[in-house]
Amino acid sequence: MDNSLKGLILAAGVIITCLVVGIGFYISREASAAATNGTGQISRMNKEVAESDKVMYDGLDVTGSEVINAINKYKSEDIAVKVTTKKSSVYYNRILINSDKELGNESNASVKDTQTITSSYYINQKAQFTGEILRDVNDTIIGISFVQQ
Repeated sequence: MDNSLKGLILAAGVIITCLVVGIGFYISREASAAATNGTGQISRMNKEVAESDKVMYDGLDVTGSEVINAINKYKSEDIAVKVTTKKSSVYYNRILINSDKELGNESNASVKDTQTITSSYYINQKAQFTGEILRDVNDTIIGISFVQQ
């Protein structure tokens, strides 16, 4: 009787140990999946925050003076600013190629020309423009387009 009781206790101990180890592996697997999901969400949020200063122009109606401010704001970045007025279409800072899907060389257009009424680059500061974000094939923002209404 004493040996059979020890055998039952040993068997119960083995079963409980197996259950605890199994539960540990299950929790570890679930925590790993939750961490991976959380990391993906944090990565998406970081991208949104990093692009927020450019994405704010997407679909936004702005005045010509705000367009000029945007040209100056992104002068030192690899961001093209495409301005389409009723007179012309001009790239500032950088040129876009391949149907506005790829960055090209630096633009020769000057912000000073946007102030001269006789210039084909003139931007009426009171005119209304609609902004649009331009992205490349890697979904990276490479430009902002402003079209006069």
